[in-house]
Amino acid sequence: MTEPRPGGASRRPAGPTRREIVQGVRRELELAGLEAPRVEAERLVTAALGLSRSELAVSGGERVDPAGAASVARAVSRRLEGQPLQHIEGTVDFRRVRLVSDGRALIPRPETEQLLDLVAAWHRDRGAPVDALDIGVGSGAIAIALLDEGIADRVVGLDVSADALELARENARRANVGKLELRACPPDIWSALGPDEAFDLIISNPPYVTTGECADLERCVRDHEPRVALDGGEDGLDVIRTVVSGTAGRLREGGALFLEIGMSQGSAVLRLLQAEAALSDGRIGTDLAGRPRFASARKADSC
Repeated sequence: MTEPRPGGASRRPAGPTRREIVQGVRRELELAGLEAPRVEAERLVTAALGLSRSELAVSGGERVDPAGAASVARAVSRRLEGQPLQHIEGTVDFRRVRLVSDGRALIPRPETEQLLDLVAAWHRDRGAPVDALDIGVGSGAIAIALLDEGIADRVVGLDVSADALELARENARRANVGKLELRACPPDIWSALGPDEAFDLIISNPPYVTTGECADLERCVRDHEPRVALDGGEDGLDVIRTVVSGTAGRLREGGALFLEIGMSQGSAVLRLLQAEAALSDGRIGTDLAGRPRFASARKADSC
């Protein structure tokens, strides 16, 4: 029962605190079976209220007005419907940059950051920034990181998706990196390049999930990330074959190819690399969990 105000007016009950909102969201997520419900609850509330995690931590006792509570409820509803947390937040951190994240392109994963670690180690031996080609540029994560970290001073980014290219262009503007040239490419990839274009570095996080496996992906991936960025064909290697088969003709001597691959594809991809006579030093690298997730090769200097 509300306490009457002087003059007969009723006083509205105080709204819940930010801390209480987080606790309520956490319970909802736990009941829905989501992993890491506490962390997700904090991220959803901060996104909905326009706060940082540190601001939430020091202001948990502040009350949330009805508009803020409604914003949180919409964010939670989207998450329970299976939308990726990164799409609800609207951004994702990748290496040193913050990228817009939505359904136009694949959400950058931690494994792709590890792929950049391998590239950075290779680059340290070269010293000078390189010309790079990013095949399947998506959100622009790899290309922007290469430029932001001084690994490349020019990147050409290719993608079959006009939506992905639009997102990459937006992210490049936000990150204020120069010399990222974005181009639409057909499925054969290589016809998007001029006859004499060559690069020191070719890198790709291609679609490598098998067509059969796509139906079994988590709902947030299957229903909310672009199929074209996931489906690599019957064995998951369709795009990887195209990339490997054309790489030698587009790499300068001493240049290198780096790929992210599926964790069951290491042997098959190594065979593809070894079959290309102009490529040498084919290797399969592992992620932090010890799973084979990366492939690399180089084009040897001529004698």
